[in-house]
Amino acid sequence: MVREALQHLLTSAPKHIKKMGYVKESIAIEARAKRCEKSWAPHLAACKKQILVATTELAPGSSIMILGSGGLHDVPMAALSPFKVTCVDIVHLPQTIKQYPDVEFINKDVTGVIEPLYNAVKNKNTFFPDPDWILAKRPDLIISLNILSQLALKPVSFSERHNHELGAFFHDNILKAHVNWLKRQKTKVLMISDINRDYFQGEKIIETEAAIPELDLGAPQDTWNWDVAPKGEVDKKINIRHVVGAWHF
Repeated sequence: MVREALQHLLTSAPKHIKKMGYVKESIAIEARAKRCEKSWAPHLAACKKQILVATTELAPGSSIMILGSGGLHDVPMAALSPFKVTCVDIVHLPQTIKQYPDVEFINKDVTGVIEPLYNAVKNKNTFFPDPDWILAKRPDLIISLNILSQLALKPVSFSERHNHELGAFFHDNILKAHVNWLKRQKTKVLMISDINRDYFQGEKIIETEAAIPELDLGAPQDTWNWDVAPKGEVDKKINIRHVVGAWHF
């Protein structure tokens, strides 16, 4: 706890990012990645495989933008050394930045809702999302990496804690907007996202829920399972397994 508190203190981020829990969550994910290294290994390997497939036809020196880069555990960084890599996430921890000095790191909210929502809740008024992110230069490959289902979770939970009404379609609209933004970039895109969440007790599925709404994506080119929270991680008896898909478009 002391170590995580120190990490939180030493990680630079705007006030609204820290207040909404993004830095704390990033630190917690790093800790979970270490605890669940064995369970996560097949998922991380599958992500790396899909990224390698997406880069097969890229010439050396091509540019790659990774959205939802996090700690880069699911990225084959050594294999991407011939390319110019830009990592985009709401926050990057200092140890990740230090580990990859040749990578450009951009701290950015790709939804455009987080700061406006924070201010609206604080001031008790309505909010308007920031305009779409217009890239100054289009990358040769954009990778949306395990973030689609996560984009609306913090804004929704923050709003619920403060009794701020968002509307019934807010969650789904955030996810749809991300997919539509990716399609508008007119470049090579790889999107990896969980599709379903299965809750197991022993070998028996006791509950299944959709991780993302119906989207205009078609069937993923590949799917696999991710034991994201093995028994004992969040519950003494329950294992949480995600079904993950990869789309190339």
